[in-house]
Amino acid sequence: MKFISFMRDAGIALAVGAALFVLSCSDDPAAPKSVSVPRYPEATTKEIVIDNLLLSYKDRNIEQFIKLLHDDYIWYNQAGTTPEYYTRSEDIDITRNMFMAALHTHPDENLWLEKLNLAIYQSAQTWAQVVDIAGVPCVDCWETTRDYYLILVMDEGAMTLVASDYIKFIVQGVDVSGTKVYRLLRADDIDIN
Repeated sequence: MKFISFMRDAGIALAVGAALFVLSCSDDPAAPKSVSVPRYPEATTKEIVIDNLLLSYKDRNIEQFIKLLHDDYIWYNQAGTTPEYYTRSEDIDITRNMFMAALHTHPDENLWLEKLNLAIYQSAQTWAQVVDIAGVPCVDCWETTRDYYLILVMDEGAMTLVASDYIKFIVQGVDVSGTKVYRLLRADDIDIN
């Protein structure tokens, strides 16, 4: 009896598997085909810049972070903070070090992070067009202010750094091989207190 039951179950499983194989090999042009979505889509919209920024932090992917930055990118610290700003290359170095620390690949093991999380929350304000920045004309520039929350935990909680304020992003549309994409031109850390 067990052998007959096994043969019947095996036959059913084989029939179901064959049916699934035949159905998956359909040449019907109307049949839906799975479309591969890139993990980091090109930033053809302003919101993709924010999405890819969050994803680059989650993945600790410095190359994708760098790809988001405009050639003239600047990070501005909160008012009264020294230094006043970081250049593109300085911010890349800082971010690369954070990512390496979170991946435990930083050469200084004392800097390894147990946790690195970035969250950016969309506030009521959406994207608004910017025509100039500090009196300098800016073509196809857009800004948004968001709440952000950055947490760095070092040495199993012995030291925790938390930054939670507002950040103003300014993106600019640029041409990349004939396609308009957005790049992060400026980020201003804004003290809410």
